Amino acid sequence: MLIRHARPHHVTDPTRVADPDLTPEGERQAQDLADFLTAAPHGVVTSLFASTMQRAVQTATPLEKALGLPFDTDPRIVEVDSGWTSYGVGLDTYPSRRAAWDDMNRGRLGDNVFDPNEFSARVVAGLEDMIARDSGNDSIAAVVCHGGVISAYLAHILKIPRMFFVDTAYTSITRINADADGYREVISVNEATHVRP
Repeated sequence: MLIRHARPHHVTDPTRVADPDLTPEGERQAQDLADFLTAAPHGVVTSLFASTMQRAVQTATPLEKALGLPFDTDPRIVEVDSGWTSYGVGLDTYPSRRAAWDDMNRGRLGDNVFDPNEFSARVVAGLEDMIARDSGNDSIAAVVCHGGVISAYLAHILKIPRMFFVDTAYTSITRINADADGYREVISVNEATHVRP
């Protein structure tokens, strides 16, 4: 299962890379997620992975404690904004959500640019390695990552020619069935019933 991180602070500081911590609301969301997955609604999680970005690590930490599973980090599943000097402030500069998503699907958010093909290739390689490490008939991996990472992997599985962005909720769960023979199936996208308003 792919899990978007909990809510982080918005950050703009041109003098350093933005890698924000979770807000108090985000900390509550991360704990709600841990409580939810401890009840094993989709089966018992057998391995735990996270992006190296703070918002993902801090979301995975309550899961690690609740599930009794150490998590491994992987820089290949960091967000497109890795290395940028702002987080969470780009979408509101657009005249509409549609304009923002159109720009992101072309590899731009405000003044920041990225290569969607390179990003997708990196993400798919990282996630496929995690699947290979957690292979087994009853294994369930939980991967705490980012909205763009989830979007890139969905586009890959659905064989969409170019990446597209899906607006996933904080700590939402997207479930993928990954068979040992390479078959991948989308089970659900953006499950968020465990997230309190």
